[in-house]
Amino acid sequence: MRMNTTISSFAEYLQNIPEESKPKLLELMAIIKEAVPQAEEGISYGIPTYKYLGGLVAVGATKKHVAFYVMSNSVLNHFENQLMGMDYTTGTIRFRFDAVLPKNLIQEIVKIRVEDNEYIDSQRKTKKK
Repeated sequence: MRMNTTISSFAEYLQNIPEESKPKLLELMAIIKEAVPQAEEGISYGIPTYKYLGGLVAVGATKKHVAFYVMSNSVLNHFENQLMGMDYTTGTIRFRFDAVLPKNLIQEIVKIRVEDNEYIDSQRKTKKK
């Protein structure tokens, strides 16, 4: 899917993606929201983004897969062994529609991203003092 910067909500994004990607994307979004219910939902760079003390993770959909944007190279490096055999690159994991989503792994990644953002936020606050 081409970046669409006119999209302004999750609902609008879902209306503009291929039908075949919706079930898997909704499942991925539910896993993320369960892991971090306090996250705000927004659109950034034309895709659904979860924000907690800054950008946390994002998701996207194409005709062939859904993408989980971790927004951190070092976090994915931490999970390298668990990612073996999966389709991933720097900062992104792609899931085909027939794949079972690794709920525990996704939630662990989200929780580490929360910890990262909390640490960065605490460092910002310390510098301001």
